[in-house]
Amino acid sequence: MAEKISAFSVISSATAKRKAANGIPDVASLRVLIIDPLAEVRRSIGMILGQYGTSHIDHASNSTEALASMKKLKYELILCEYDLGKGQDGLFLFDEARRLDLLKASSIFIITTAERQAQKVLGAAEQSPDAILLKPFTGEMLYSRVLSALQKKVRFKLVDEAIMAHDFLSAIQLCSKAANTSAEYTQDFLRLKIHLLLRIGDWVSVRDQCRQLLVEQELPWAKMALGKALYQLKNYPEALAVFKAIISAHKHALEAYDWLARAQQAIGEDNAAQETLKRAIHKSPFVVNRQRQLGEAALKSGDLATAENALLETVKISRHSFLRNPADYGQLADVQISRGDVAAARLTVEEIRKDFKDPQVSVLADALDADIYMHQGDVEKAQNQLRTALGQLVQLTLPPSAMVGMALAKACFNQKQEALAEIVVRNLLKNSHDDLSLASKITTLYRQHGHQDQAEQLIKENSASIVALNNEAVKMARSGDLAGAAELFIRAATDMPGNIQVLLNTVNALLAYTNQHGWHQEWMQLSNDYLLRIHDLDPSNGRGLQLQEFFRKTKQRYGISE
Repeated sequence: MAEKISAFSVISSATAKRKAANGIPDVASLRVLIIDPLAEVRRSIGMILGQYGTSHIDHASNSTEALASMKKLKYELILCEYDLGKGQDGLFLFDEARRLDLLKASSIFIITTAERQAQKVLGAAEQSPDAILLKPFTGEMLYSRVLSALQKKVRFKLVDEAIMAHDFLSAIQLCSKAANTSAEYTQDFLRLKIHLLLRIGDWVSVRDQCRQLLVEQELPWAKMALGKALYQLKNYPEALAVFKAIISAHKHALEAYDWLARAQQAIGEDNAAQETLKRAIHKSPFVVNRQRQLGEAALKSGDLATAENALLETVKISRHSFLRNPADYGQLADVQISRGDVAAARLTVEEIRKDFKDPQVSVLADALDADIYMHQGDVEKAQNQLRTALGQLVQLTLPPSAMVGMALAKACFNQKQEALAEIVVRNLLKNSHDDLSLASKITTLYRQHGHQDQAEQLIKENSASIVALNNEAVKMARSGDLAGAAELFIRAATDMPGNIQVLLNTVNALLAYTNQHGWHQEWMQLSNDYLLRIHDLDPSNGRGLQLQEFFRKTKQRYGISE
């Protein structure tokens, strides 16, 4: 709730005018969000800010409230306690807010904490907020940190406006221009430019520009971005070398451990990936994605004990946060079943049913229960539960997720229903044909049942059919038949409603036709529907963001208002 504070300002009007003349916002004018589980702490920080004339202050006691407020308003200053209680973490909140575009480039995010333990300080550093302010702090200390950040961030105003309008290409151009004209902040604009290029998935540009920057000087952030681009371009050996070099020079750059482990998994070095993640977790154990990644790596290498421990930590850390994911619970239950701990698996499935109200989750729980009954030797109940799970598929608006589909396929195999398993797997593959992790899981499942060759054939056939469809559509478009290409992609999107690559290609074809042949209301509406679906499936998809911009500019071209 917004709180108006009547208090004298210790900043003179002359000082305020001088700052305004320099383009630096007055601290008193900032809209502030204070996030802390303790009401008295929120009031205390509010009173400190009130001494500097700040009156636009909102409060939140946890991450859920904070995200709700940030979705409504764009705050210029956010002061967030590190330990939000009940497993919630201010740094996770910062990362999620950044991922959801709830923070402007010019927003200031400061972590406040009384925690001096090395592990948590290291965790804070890796997330790169604008500052970490150790409690207790004085008003002068807080004001100094805020003013320093404001002096720097005011330069990002135009870039901010472009980003908030989702005009990422314009924002990138503005960063390039500012990097050449603002000597004092050249590195900051270059860093933001690379971040935006990563955001829209322009891996080639990131790779080339980071290589050029690194020729000129040693920049750890540019090296990190280079490694990410190389990974996305499937140049895993070079990506491995880059991440190892970062870790060698900066042993606390924990993000590099996460990406190194991904690259190791991509080339089949699952045991090495486990060890990499364990090293990172030893330094900073409070990151959900890291624990989840360790669980998946351990499961893939057959280390069920480590997998269960990591997944238990994943569930524990995320239990009271916005990072909670039913797939983690499903994975945990699957591991518990595999280890023979049916009682623990049943408790996990009960928690899934209780806490997640979603048709997909219901299918997942039914499939897991079917496996539990089979493990107990109750074949009739297992069969009934599997029939229930399969019967619910028709109620889903989108194809089953990878976790749900794999649970169904495993339950089918365990009941000797290989034909049903193949139907489920084919549906999974056609909606995620380029998901290497899914392909690996399918291969492992089939191998466990003595059918690895069949899995490899299914994966090969599916990939070939989608590549052939895409090539045919591209050929039609190049020959001038944009309408034919668009219609072919629409049929593909109808058949594969969860395939992000097909949806992206479909939107691109529809927009290309509209820009060349004139406004097409039906196809523009389809484009909007597909873009919304892409966002639901993968909110941070870089090409999806580029197509959203293409869609808006197409509407503007024809004078269609938002």
